[in-house]
Amino acid sequence: MKKITSLSLGFSFLIMSYTGIMLYIVPQGKVAYWSDWHLLGLSKTQYGELHVTSMFTMLVFGFLHIYYNWKPLMSYIKDASKKVSFTKKELLISFGINAFIVVSTLYMIQPVKSLIDLEDSIKNYWAKEYGEPPYGHAEESKLSVISQKENIDLNIAKERLNAKNIVYEDDDTILAIARKNSLTPSGVYAIMNPRAKHIDKPEGTPTNLGRRTLGELDEMGKIELEKVLNFLKKQNIEASKDTRVKQVADELDTTPLEIYKKIRKK
Repeated sequence: MKKITSLSLGFSFLIMSYTGIMLYIVPQGKVAYWSDWHLLGLSKTQYGELHVTSMFTMLVFGFLHIYYNWKPLMSYIKDASKKVSFTKKELLISFGINAFIVVSTLYMIQPVKSLIDLEDSIKNYWAKEYGEPPYGHAEESKLSVISQKENIDLNIAKERLNAKNIVYEDDDTILAIARKNSLTPSGVYAIMNPRAKHIDKPEGTPTNLGRRTLGELDEMGKIELEKVLNFLKKQNIEASKDTRVKQVADELDTTPLEIYKKIRKK
């Protein structure tokens, strides 16, 4: 059983590490679904599910590994008199490393901040490459629904699809139409609405916008903090200088860019 435990722990570690790397580089959810993103045959959702199941597998065999190796593990934190010592150098260093990672992540301290910023840059690349949906889960909308929401004449949209020999049924979702025709949902939408390729992004929009705090935008001269906080209060959102733009966007069920357009200095 010890051998099975060690090998299973090793395999689950490899799977979890691999899926973790994939989740680090995948597009944001809305972009991944809008582009029907896949890598090596798996979607973002599948990578996420594999990451979760491998995490639970690793937990189970990790506890078993601790159980089978309890004596040698305890010896690492015992002093010369064979008593448990919480001042052992190895214990303090191990705790310090993990504490530093947690604190650095929560407070965006270097070099962890650079790692998070790199992830944002990768996800921003995907967003520029594939574009963003007009609203959340637009790929699940039917032709009539997305046309109505985006003020697109349904008959004209159908004419454009027919002109490109796109196969579809009236009740098909954008995602279903895309998969029938070996396209992405964004590709189908671009045919329906050619103007969709244009992204109205204000000049000077900060990079990594979603992770920026309101305080950071104020320091950059992009917003007036007090006015923005008052504006958000009227929207029943309690915010502070430490509130991130993405948090506000999630509260209002919109995108960080749309929030930025509303709160930036004119």
